Order: sequence, then structure tokens, then C-alpha cells
Amino acid sequence: MLMPSFDNRSIPRGDQAQYDTHHACRKQKPVPLSVVSILLACLTVSACGGGGNGEAAATVPPATSAAPPGAPAPVSASSLARYAGTWYGACSGRLQDTATVSAASGGANALQLNLVRNFHAAEGCAGEPIASETLSADFSLTYTSSTVAAAILAPGAAAAQVPLDLVTIANPSYSRERSGAAATTTSANGVLTWCINYPEGPSCTPAPGPQAASSAPGALTIDKDALVLLSPVSGGYIADGRYTKERATTSPVAGPAFERIDTVAGNGLLASSGRTLTVHYTGWLYDATKSDFKGALFDSSVGKEPFTLVLGAGKVIAGWEQGLPGMRVGGKRTLIVPAALAYGHAGSGTRIPPDAPLVFDVELINVQ
Repeated sequence: MLMPSFDNRSIPRGDQAQYDTHHACRKQKPVPLSVVSILLACLTVSACGGGGNGEAAATVPPATSAAPPGAPAPVSASSLARYAGTWYGACSGRLQDTATVSAASGGANALQLNLVRNFHAAEGCAGEPIASETLSADFSLTYTSSTVAAAILAPGAAAAQVPLDLVTIANPSYSRERSGAAATTTSANGVLTWCINYPEGPSCTPAPGPQAASSAPGALTIDKDALVLLSPVSGGYIADGRYTKERATTSPVAGPAFERIDTVAGNGLLASSGRTLTVHYTGWLYDATKSDFKGALFDSSVGKEPFTLVLGAGKVIAGWEQGLPGMRVGGKRTLIVPAALAYGHAGSGTRIPPDAPLVFDVELINVQ
């Protein structure tokens, strides 16, 4: 389903295992990694939704043109009103999306969709958001037909024959805006950057430019009082996003506080936003039982080619974006990174499990 995208970040990895973005919407290439950013990565509603990848598509049995015995009858254009209302995506760390569906002007066979992403101060999405991201235009969902087809409605679920309303989703050209007390914008070396100022420090990403108009087929259904948005795949449909009427929160995951510990003070050029940094690093899983908190080693560049990044470009995890500024060439720093500033609930590959805090030793070799 063609929808605006929301972001994820990566750290350099040497294990060559592919990393799936949240809900497995898109896989990165092995080292060196390309950009994967919440606002640039994938074209789905709820930060890559519910597993809309090609692997799952192979398990969808062929669609049918008529309902099997006992199946509910497909709805019609006149029934699109049941999708109207305000719907909430699942809390993902500190982020939660809101989808407002309403009747579009010009007839009963079309809906418009307004999307908002809310940023919360702490894991779990409790309380009022500290910042929000909005889009300059709504998206239209124009009814084309109804059918009963094979569909996977949630990650890990089996395909089932369900009634679907088929729609064409049109994205007009649009831009994104961030607002709220915790949202700031900075510019360094010609790079415009958005920041969310969380209590433990800012999390910054490059500001995206205008987005081009486009359109694609999709489908809607109601499953267990949840609004499900789906994309067509080989043999059927698969969920991209699942929304409920109630705004659910999650329990925060306990873990260490973010820390920057300088072990060697450098005396060379200063690392700052917009500069190109060359570093060596070693990463471990955080282990509270160890005196240095270094558990299982998951990656290291030592003995290999050093890693290069542009600070503030959003191409590394937030823990690096917040942890590297202020270093000088020749310096060494240990970063203790909570899961919310690393890979969060998604984890990374086979070596970084979900909700894993990390420890890094970083040596700054060069600044350009």
C-alpha cells in the first residue's frame, strides 16, 4: 500500500546479516549500510506496518472471486462509512501514529486519510506527545470494488478468506512538518536537520524534501474492531497497518541510562553536525552483571577498514548521533546506549535481540 513513510536507523555492522526495519518492511544491504530512516525508508502507513514483505506473500493462497460457504458477504461503496473515525497505530517505542479517516468530497465512493506521527517523552507512548509530524495533504482512497480474497491480517497469522473493499490510494505531492515544544530545526554545512529534544538529549534526522504524487492499489477491512490496510501480493493481500479505536500504550522496557564516557581525550579536530567522521568501533550487548557492562560482542571494525559517517545525516542509530558530538580526533569514548536509542523493539539481525541496550567503544580517527 502506497503511503508516506516513517523512519528507522542503522549502526555499522560487520556480521553481514541483513537487518529488517521495524515489522520487516525493508531489508538493508550488508556493510557498508545505506540510509534507512523513519521518514525516508518504506512506503507504508504504520512505520512499515505488519510485515508486508515478499517472503510472507508466498504463503497467501489464491484469491477467490466469491465468498466461500459461511463467509461474510463483501461490503459495498455505500458501506465505506464504517471506516470513518480516528484510529491509533501500535506504540513503537516512543512513536505512535494516528490515522483519521473521513468521507471525501465528491461522492460516497471515496475516503480521505490524514496521518499524524506523535513523539512521546518516554518509552510506552503514555501522556501527551512532546512533538508531532504532520503532512501538508491528505490521501484519497477511492472505492473500486468489493471481493472476498485470501489475506494475512497480522504478523504471523495464517491466510484466511476475508471480505475486502478494494481501493485506489492516491498520494498527492506533499511535504512534512514537525511541531511541538520539543521539535527544533537546525542547519549546518547546508544540511537542514530536524531534532526531537528528548529528556536525555536530542534525536536528529535530515529534513526530507517535497514528496512526489503517486498512486497504488490497496484494500481495507475491519478485523476484530481493528481497521486493517492491506496491499496486494501474489495470490492475495497482506496487512500494511493495523489501527484500533483505543490509543494503547505499552510498558516501558527497563534498561540503562544513556551515557558518554571519555576514556582518552583527543586533541584534534572537533566532531560536529555535518562533518564526515572516520571511526573505529567495537559493540557489545549490555550486560549489567559485568563490571564494564560489556556482554556478547556483536561487531567490530578493529582490524578492518574504519567506518565513515556524516554526523547528523540520520544514517546511524540515535545513540551514535547523540554520543559522538564533542569528540576530538585521537579521542576514545565509551557509549552506553539504551534500546530506545539503538534498535528498540525490532532488534537487528541475529546478533542484537529486541529491546537490547548496547555498549560501544569508539575511537575518532579523522574529521573532515
